[in-house]
Amino acid sequence: MSEQFFWWTDEQREIDTKVRAFVDKHFEEAEEYFWSTKFPWPLVKKVADEGYFGAGVPKEYGGLELGATGSCIVAEQLGRLYAVGHVFTVSMLAGLEQILRFGTEEQKQKWLPKIAKGDELGALCITEPFAGSDAANVFTSAMKDGDEWVINGKKRYITGAGVSNRYFIYAKTSDDPSTRKQYGHITSFIVEKGTPGFSLERVNPLIGFDNVPNGYLDFDHVRIPDENRIGAVGKGWNVMMAGLNFERLIGAAVFGGVFEDITSLLYHYTRRRVQFNRPTISFPGIQNEIADIITKSKLARLFSYYTAKMLDDGKEPMIEASISKMINTEFAREAGIKAIQILGGDGLTKFLPVERVVRESKIGEIAAGTTEIQKMIIFRFSSMLPLYNRTIRIRWNNDVNAPIISKRESEFKGMDLNEDNVLKVIAHDYKVNPGIYMTPDEVREDIGGSRSEIKNIIEKLEAKNLVVTNKDKNGKLTLVKASYDGLQKAFPKEYYQWFPNWYEEADKF
Repeated sequence: MSEQFFWWTDEQREIDTKVRAFVDKHFEEAEEYFWSTKFPWPLVKKVADEGYFGAGVPKEYGGLELGATGSCIVAEQLGRLYAVGHVFTVSMLAGLEQILRFGTEEQKQKWLPKIAKGDELGALCITEPFAGSDAANVFTSAMKDGDEWVINGKKRYITGAGVSNRYFIYAKTSDDPSTRKQYGHITSFIVEKGTPGFSLERVNPLIGFDNVPNGYLDFDHVRIPDENRIGAVGKGWNVMMAGLNFERLIGAAVFGGVFEDITSLLYHYTRRRVQFNRPTISFPGIQNEIADIITKSKLARLFSYYTAKMLDDGKEPMIEASISKMINTEFAREAGIKAIQILGGDGLTKFLPVERVVRESKIGEIAAGTTEIQKMIIFRFSSMLPLYNRTIRIRWNNDVNAPIISKRESEFKGMDLNEDNVLKVIAHDYKVNPGIYMTPDEVREDIGGSRSEIKNIIEKLEAKNLVVTNKDKNGKLTLVKASYDGLQKAFPKEYYQWFPNWYEEADKF
């Protein structure tokens, strides 16, 4: 049994035990649907009857109200039932978080009980021929006509296409360039199956999702009431972003149970597979690979539930959700590949449920935001955090005759503010940090003066080719560095020399 973390509530622990028993009971049934390539409707109905679709829905709307953590617990175990885990996660993502945050009370009363009961499935519709990773480039349009909206366009790569009744879509409601620049051109809606003009265009044969339809949707003058609009007009981007943290987290958690089943299979198999007169589990290389799978599975699982706890505490873990999505899908793919190698020829067959892990995880690395998008989010949002933007100054320490990180004031502090002294500050920085530039504020910090004075002096030095500057796209001075001529003018060449104590004098030139 996977670890139940200490911060879980009694309800969450109980649901973990309960859903695990449910999965163990119906594991073979899910495999039968996989082999027959049939959508597992009867099994999905059993999941609905247990109330698991309501894991994240508040109790007042018929749900279990287990929060992000409870939703992860259910997704993790249902992920062990082929196809069912994907159906569960997508249906959960198709409006739950969005309606909870942006829906009116009337909308909550209408939609949340449906999500909780699981009587009908939901699908999330972002991707289209024009919008993939560039999610803002939506061409599907929605035009207001009285109390209705008329939707035209297409969506594609929609998991659960056809079998779902509820489709949460994002459509363009403005062509104004200034509005688009502010991401105010998108609005979110719910479109129901059976609405005139709304049809299934094609079903994609994907690398994975063998018995879960993934397809294209066509909107041909589809009319829906304004009550199907979720959030304010033009606030669809906010709705989308608010749901993405939860979406990526659940999309990551669904692989948690798969790690466990892979490891169990490997222990079972390698204890019984004999090569060179001994079970393959005795080979150190096999042991190392299994240890790596276990390590990564524990790291991925721990981080997922850490992120879930942040969501349940009311935080917005944008970075953490992206990390969870990225490492769970990457680790699952790596675990699948390692497992195939450990199983050898048997791993290449579909008779053991390993090769499909590689295929499924590859979809996971693209769906709900590619790994590259996750890395972009991790970098961009991390770059804004004070934690990673602390002021660091490296100064020359004469006591040890080396550059070290220091909070001491510069030796140039208080000198007359003129071209020669400013050039010395900049040239001295070459001695300390030969490969990087200084900011004008760092120059100012080292010698004093105002920003305008420092800027004027740097510009004069640049005109004399004594410094080189870097400017942003608006022409603002951002960085400065001494040129070779500037280094020669500021100090004699011996000033910049440095040799370790062991270096022989005879070898210097």
